[in-house]
Amino acid sequence: MDGRKIIQWSLGGLGIALVIGYSYFVIEDFVRGPRIVIGSPQTGFSTTTPVIAIVGRGIHTNNLTINGSQTAVDLEGNFRSQLILAPGYNIIKVTAKDNYERTVEKTIEMVLVVPEKEAVATTTPKIIEIHSASSTTNISTSTKQWTEGAVIN
Repeated sequence: MDGRKIIQWSLGGLGIALVIGYSYFVIEDFVRGPRIVIGSPQTGFSTTTPVIAIVGRGIHTNNLTINGSQTAVDLEGNFRSQLILAPGYNIIKVTAKDNYERTVEKTIEMVLVVPEKEAVATTTPKIIEIHSASSTTNISTSTKQWTEGAVIN
């Protein structure tokens, strides 16, 4: 082979490699489909605060919902939504859908720990007056009556 044929074959191979590489770059998003990246909170998270913020990013999504409720997404795909947790175990479902109706779902499992109410005993003295014919006597007493989570005097 002479030098011209080698250069022609090399440039032709390079051109084909560029077309294949660019084609992969263009259709990669179609092949991979929608994706969800949750920034916070992580699954297994435990909190004592009932209001939490779900923060993340939807990649190649057209429609994003959290527990079935539509969520606003900015131009980069970032989203932020606040939820109120129920006491105990909570499941949060983040769902994304693309233009081709392909769906992806991420599940976050969390626990809202509700601290037990601490019963604080307070006493207030009550003065009882006893009257007799000769004198009056004051007696100081304290009474406590317990109810669920509170003290009634």
